[in-house]
Amino acid sequence: MEPQTLKDTVTRFNEHARVGADPEFQRGASEHDRYYADHKVTPNPSLAPLETAPYYALRCDPGDLDTKGGLACDEFARVLNTAGEVIPGLYAAGNASAAVMGDTYPGAGATIGSAMTFAYVGARHAMAATGSKTDE
Repeated sequence: MEPQTLKDTVTRFNEHARVGADPEFQRGASEHDRYYADHKVTPNPSLAPLETAPYYALRCDPGDLDTKGGLACDEFARVLNTAGEVIPGLYAAGNASAAVMGDTYPGAGATIGSAMTFAYVGARHAMAATGSKTDE
């Protein structure tokens, strides 16, 4: 993606977020979208402007079945940049992260265990990083 294209996309997204409407993807248009959203964000709790750099982007390719790609993570489910450094505040688990099984795919459902494990590990790490209790 050309840098100007990304800049234009973020500018357009932020304009939509400020008015609370997403004409491109209808984020927050239904109650289902808004249910798990951040209700401190107004006027649309599912849509907030992207105002603080740095920004990260990744290429996504469509596929019908694969769990061999995704974002590289450390042992705490924190996403790593291309230099192997932690991207602060960004976590990934399951099929959004690079498979713990490397370049193999043992079969349907095999990624559920690692998804649950790394979601748990990442959530506990994020909570500890913010000073939240992790023993509940």
